[in-house]
Amino acid sequence: MRLVARDILVDQMARKGWTNRSLAEYVGCAPGTIDNLVAGRTRSVNGPKKARLISEALGLPVEIFFVPVLSSNTRQSEKGGGEGED
Repeated sequence: MRLVARDILVDQMARKGWTNRSLAEYVGCAPGTIDNLVAGRTRSVNGPKKARLISEALGLPVEIFFVPVLSSNTRQSEKGGGEGED
C-alpha cells in the first residue's frame, strides 16, 4: 500500500498523541518504518493489514492515507497484455 497523504498522517498522529514508536508497536512494524513514512523517505507499507492498522489508530478510513500498489503483472493483465494473446 502506498502512502498518499503524509501530511494528514503526521497531523493525525499529533492530534491523537501517537509517537512514531507507539504507532509502530500498535501496527506491529519496526519503528523505522513509521519514521520513514513520517519523514517522507518511504511511501509504502507491506500489505493492507499494516495500512489498515495505521488508519484505525488514527481514526480515519484507510483510503485517506493509502492506495493499493499494483504489481507489474497486474498492470500488464489490465492492459490486455500477456503471452499467448493475439
